[in-house]
Amino acid sequence: MNKKIHLLFMLILLLLKNSSNAQSVHNDIFRELAITERLLGKLDTAYSLKPNKINLLPIVLNQWHNSELPTGYNLGSGIKAKGSQILLSAGLQAKLGKYISIKLNPEFVSAQNANFEQFSQTLGDRAWADYYRFLNNIDLPDQLGNGNYTKFYAGQSHIKYQLNHQLEAGISTENIWWGPGWKNALIMSYNAPGFLHFTVNTTKPIQTKWGKVQGQWIGGKLNESGILPPRINSAYNGQLLYQPKKSEDRLITAINISWAPKWTPNLTIGYSGAAYFYGSDLLGNKASLGAVYAQYNMPADLAELYIEYGVKAPNFRRAYVAGFRKLFPTKNNAHIQLAVELTQLQAGTAELIRNPNSWYTDSYVRQGYTHFGKTIGAGIGPGSNSQNIEIAWVKGKNKIGIQFERLRHNSDFYYFAFERIGDFRRHWVDLSTSANASINFKKFWVNARLQLIRTYNYQWLIIQTDPTNYFQPGNEYLNISAGLSLLYRL
Repeated sequence: MNKKIHLLFMLILLLLKNSSNAQSVHNDIFRELAITERLLGKLDTAYSLKPNKINLLPIVLNQWHNSELPTGYNLGSGIKAKGSQILLSAGLQAKLGKYISIKLNPEFVSAQNANFEQFSQTLGDRAWADYYRFLNNIDLPDQLGNGNYTKFYAGQSHIKYQLNHQLEAGISTENIWWGPGWKNALIMSYNAPGFLHFTVNTTKPIQTKWGKVQGQWIGGKLNESGILPPRINSAYNGQLLYQPKKSEDRLITAINISWAPKWTPNLTIGYSGAAYFYGSDLLGNKASLGAVYAQYNMPADLAELYIEYGVKAPNFRRAYVAGFRKLFPTKNNAHIQLAVELTQLQAGTAELIRNPNSWYTDSYVRQGYTHFGKTIGAGIGPGSNSQNIEIAWVKGKNKIGIQFERLRHNSDFYYFAFERIGDFRRHWVDLSTSANASINFKKFWVNARLQLIRTYNYQWLIIQTDPTNYFQPGNEYLNISAGLSLLYRL
């Protein structure tokens, strides 16, 4: 790996409670627990490392397994893959003098990445032509290569300079989450690996006469997956389907700012926006998307409401994330947590649906809003919708619960390709049930998940063996997905 890049690895560490028990909330498990602590009014992200002090970061081992199909999102440097996979991270953080902080937290990923069924050859040339209207405008392969996948990432690392007691600037490869969402975020989430970027951000809220303000600006570089789509030599009506993308990295500039008005201290409103473009076209065409959000906390009720609403230029595609979360007190300082979230990336009108330019795709910057073949925002992907419900018992950092999700994959493509034949059965839908447990044992943190996913009409395919039975089963799978995360604090 290039030595210059080694010098650039790093960024901000958000911590839970204190340095001795600190965990980076880039990990989705810890982020969810951090949200719970915020509801309880306990989360304190303030952190001060003494000058010339070096701390070892926790050793974290994440392991996942999918029996039949690649599933999952918000995996960071991990990938959606069939078979087994591990993600290992460790490192150290230090403060040099009063103003410079360094965090080295690289990540290693190794996945079995076994082959699986992809878009069917039986769907015919017209369906493949429609499919390529999407494939040509986004870098989002179903499978990242063939066979074993092994990669090192800089991970959750940074080098930063403290400008004053409220602002810092630096270079980072850490994941970023913007907005109030629980499972999805429209602009920045933990779905893709962190990308190399320069950042200027607040370290704590800035008090103004109008209320408290926080924010971050980044400028960075996005990478291609390097994976070609399938059937690149296919043609339809005498035209090749595959259109090669400009083979160069993209640049990105993005901003997030939030404001808690002094007149309504429990309300936070904010804006996130991003523009991305080819480096050789700095002053030319750009793709952009943005979102406004609001979060209203109800401390007396241990509850919160939130919504994020996004618009994508130039065709004004819209998307939203909306949710509710509440804690119900029980015995011995424990709580029952109820969380609900709805995400819709599907185009809002029939006219827009029939145009296959979706959320995160772009007809000019044709890798779309992706990094290493994964969307940077909502992990459910372009044109998709999801509904999530969680019920859990929570006490301190311990949590045991069950989650239900309905995920409908890329409805924009479904309507574009199949609406004309009037076959409503072709919606590709996943129904999943997950049992989760997160337990803290002194220096150990263990998280386990077992998920059953029933997939209907996988890859929009209907297997019609009996023409007289319109409701016979389609292309169905039962996927067992399991995950185990082990963390040890040094």
